[in-house]
Amino acid sequence: MKKNILLYVLMGGASMMSLNLSAAELTQADKEARKCYMKALDKYDSGEYKEALKFLDQAESKLGESNPRISYLKARSQYALKNYSEAQKACKVYFSSPVIKDDGYTLMTKLNDEVNLLVDSINKKTRDDVAKQLNEAAEKEAAAKAAAADRATVLKQAAIRRAQDAVAQKRCKEQELNVFQEVQKKNTKEAYQQFIYDYPSGYYVAQAKSEMNKKWPSLTRVLRNNKYGYVDKSNSMVIKAKYDYASDFSEGMARVAKAGKYGFVNELGKEIVPLNYQSASNFSYGWAVLKSSDNSAFFVNKTGQKMNEAVWYDAKAFSEGLAAVQNEFFKYGFIDVEGNEVIPCEYNTVSWFKEGIVAVSKKMENGKIAYGYINKSGNPITAFEFDDAKDFQDGVACVKKNGKFGLIDKFGGPITECEYDYISSFNGEGYALAKKNGWDVYLDREGVQWAKANGKYIKLN
Repeated sequence: MKKNILLYVLMGGASMMSLNLSAAELTQADKEARKCYMKALDKYDSGEYKEALKFLDQAESKLGESNPRISYLKARSQYALKNYSEAQKACKVYFSSPVIKDDGYTLMTKLNDEVNLLVDSINKKTRDDVAKQLNEAAEKEAAAKAAAADRATVLKQAAIRRAQDAVAQKRCKEQELNVFQEVQKKNTKEAYQQFIYDYPSGYYVAQAKSEMNKKWPSLTRVLRNNKYGYVDKSNSMVIKAKYDYASDFSEGMARVAKAGKYGFVNELGKEIVPLNYQSASNFSYGWAVLKSSDNSAFFVNKTGQKMNEAVWYDAKAFSEGLAAVQNEFFKYGFIDVEGNEVIPCEYNTVSWFKEGIVAVSKKMENGKIAYGYINKSGNPITAFEFDDAKDFQDGVACVKKNGKFGLIDKFGGPITECEYDYISSFNGEGYALAKKNGWDVYLDREGVQWAKANGKYIKLN
């Protein structure tokens, strides 16, 4: 609105800041208020609405009250600033004052109607938004409670399943003991070795290995003049110290190397596999992995014969009767001791089988690598939902999800939530060190928290 038009509209009303009084009749306050008002009018005309409001406030302060002219300009300024609630307040002040129903009154009536509609609309939207937020909060709280209840049920069911499995494992232990006692009666190296193959994670496998090593001790690796050789239990040199590298004997074979090339010797010192290979694994389940200079991998037995004509891009030593192999598409699967592919090559990374379970990873649709677990049949026991997955240790594995660690059981069920910053392997006493929010606690295999003081464990929950 142009300044002269606005002045015309605002000149009506005898009580409007005494503008129709002579200059001699104006008080000092009236004069100062008029100056502030005229400055406000200038600011409004130039679109400086916030400045206009400041001068209008000063005019009111000088007068000690408001009047229709000031409240009119205030309403227009607040409306221009889209402060509709403040514009509505100014309109109420205007209509509560004695006003002349002229053109200014007509404009103010239209403004008041429009502002009331806008404020009502805003208030309704605000009420609707608050109601929506309250409803969403209630739904979120209800969903959280339901999820917590579901999670508690899952944890309880997993604990019940582990308790039932403990009963079954007790029977398995008794059966294993009967087999082991038969092995002790046979008292042959072959019988002990077969027992170790059959019960790789058994209760008595450590005892079987100890008894076998005592009864049929392997040669011991020694270092003489910066070269490795082997001596018997009387410390007599059986295999001359001539190798740059030598491993301990495994299944009667030792991995040795000269000038960066690997092969195998038996306990008589005979080089069964010539030292021609870039790398080699120890023997396990009667087989070892060799890698040629072209990085192709294959398996050989204790006579140096290849398992078959299959050549892999990578391969790992046998564990629990299965070995990981990588195909030409750089995907891993598993073969058995006969060379049969029993788990298809479809995984990006794999570990070794432990307790009948192996951690594997896949590239998901979002491009991220996710970890999970499968059994010896290749069937998943968990979803591919973890950032990382460790090997099982006495029926328990540590997993990482959303940057936090937790424990799962061999059925894929949760033992704890993934809520820890770190979880170690279980120690010989059956506890794993865990860190959470800067505090150290110990977890048992049921996820119960313990503290350690003076060498003793104290239950926390």
